[in-house]
Amino acid sequence: MIKGGVGGANTSRNGLKFEKDTDFSELVDKLPNYKVEEINFNDKKITRDFEVYRDDVLVGKIMSQYRFYDFLSDIGLDNFNSKQWKPDEVFVNFETKTVYIVEKKWQETEGSVDEKLLGFGNKRRLYQRLLDKAEEPYAVQFVFVGNDFFKRPNYRDSFEMLRGDGVKIMLEEYDMTFFGLY
Repeated sequence: MIKGGVGGANTSRNGLKFEKDTDFSELVDKLPNYKVEEINFNDKKITRDFEVYRDDVLVGKIMSQYRFYDFLSDIGLDNFNSKQWKPDEVFVNFETKTVYIVEKKWQETEGSVDEKLLGFGNKRRLYQRLLDKAEEPYAVQFVFVGNDFFKRPNYRDSFEMLRGDGVKIMLEEYDMTFFGLY
């Protein structure tokens, strides 16, 4: 989320709005027959987890950043990868045994995000390698959510590469059926 060469903690107002507008837990909670409930961990982590219910049946979990590693621990996995990432959002669909890693990028100008995009395929493979070690393995889907800026023709090559690496691209909105939510 770069504007004038700043990102991270200096994310622009537009980027913060994009993050809010694409908050997965809020979008799922608006779906008919679905309900999202926050989990209270009573710890100091600032990120949150949510349980997802359809017709009062637990069907999944939404988490972000370090909470994903709590989930890995819950299913008996230690992160053996050499790096620990902080995914923007993760949705675990218990019905389909699929972990959806969501990375969001909001841009107003070209910048370092152009190079970051091409790393998503490798991240997907590393996450899959990790989740293959679970007693009951999970499939991994990697999702890139971006704003309208990425509809420009000069992203065509990057998106072709991402699709070839098994990365799903969603611009401005989520395709909830892709996540097994309907």
